[in-house]
Amino acid sequence: MPALSLLIPELEGGGAQRVFVNLANELVDLSDDPVQIVTLRDGGVFRDELRPEVEVINLGTQRVSRSIPALVRYFRTTRPRVVCSTLNFCNVVTVVAWRLAGRPCRLVVREANVVREGRWFMRQLMRWTYPQADCVVALSPEIRANLLEAGIRVSHSVVEIGNPGVFESSSEPVAPPVFLPQPLPRFICAVGSLEEQKGFDLLLNAFARLSDPSLHLVILGEGSKRNALERQCEDLGIRERVHLPGFVKRPTEVVRQSALFVLPSRWEGFPNVLLEALSTGVPVVAADCAGAPRSMLEDGRHGHLVRPESAEALAEGIAQALESPIGTAESRRARAEDFAASKIARVYLEKAFLVEAKMPARKSR
Repeated sequence: MPALSLLIPELEGGGAQRVFVNLANELVDLSDDPVQIVTLRDGGVFRDELRPEVEVINLGTQRVSRSIPALVRYFRTTRPRVVCSTLNFCNVVTVVAWRLAGRPCRLVVREANVVREGRWFMRQLMRWTYPQADCVVALSPEIRANLLEAGIRVSHSVVEIGNPGVFESSSEPVAPPVFLPQPLPRFICAVGSLEEQKGFDLLLNAFARLSDPSLHLVILGEGSKRNALERQCEDLGIRERVHLPGFVKRPTEVVRQSALFVLPSRWEGFPNVLLEALSTGVPVVAADCAGAPRSMLEDGRHGHLVRPESAEALAEGIAQALESPIGTAESRRARAEDFAASKIARVYLEKAFLVEAKMPARKSR
């Protein structure tokens, strides 16, 4: 039976990887078709989170740029029903291989981020390849608009589908983070890779402006800017109150115990960390940057939106949210449920894959 295939370079830690794992696990219950995840590299921290019904096929090519021959063979020999790829260079390569293989199946490409100025070559590749796919998934109205503004002519095939969230129960007790002093201080939390995009340098400057000397800051994630951020903490005199514990597999367990979640990004796609923070019910502050934060927060109904790339505006938003947060824990959790994995997987099937989803099983009385 032809499979529903999700194609991604690897299952190592990252937002796109978590999305495809969540999506694959839900598709198992919604379709009688086999579900596959196709990778270019073996292993990855999220592989163990896949249900046993999901088949993992590793093409072993290691690099996306060298994967076209293997992808052509996969298309021709496996002949899946649908292939959905993600991450823009992987999308470009997949479209090329799909055409060389004779377009043997429905092809869906998922665009997770805004197309930024300065990436001229990638933009040209996307302009050439994306319109050839059967469907382009844009994660938000902002990303759809950005694709069209960048001259990527997909208005005939684009659908807007957010990311599927799997939310942990808020009733289960969790241990205090080991990297924080005890008794647990009041702290604010941010999550993401330690890169320029995520704006953690702005967050440190904003944190240094706050008047409460007992407040701590936790930033979960790893990346190339670690040393620069640590030096910045020293220069600002806040090193003792800032904690950078690295990658944490279940960040929501930390976010749940915080006084506030902050998203200081310079640009975003559909930030899973913001969705997961909403699911915990904690107050939220987000930069009103390019991407989906505004639509996720419904124009500020569920959290504070602040001017992007401004430490001053971020500090003001944090202070206001700590004193008088927007919305309630219940309203924030309800907004997160709009993106529950079961709902989003059904939309993928019916709007992007054009596959009829099974009706949910009736619960016995």
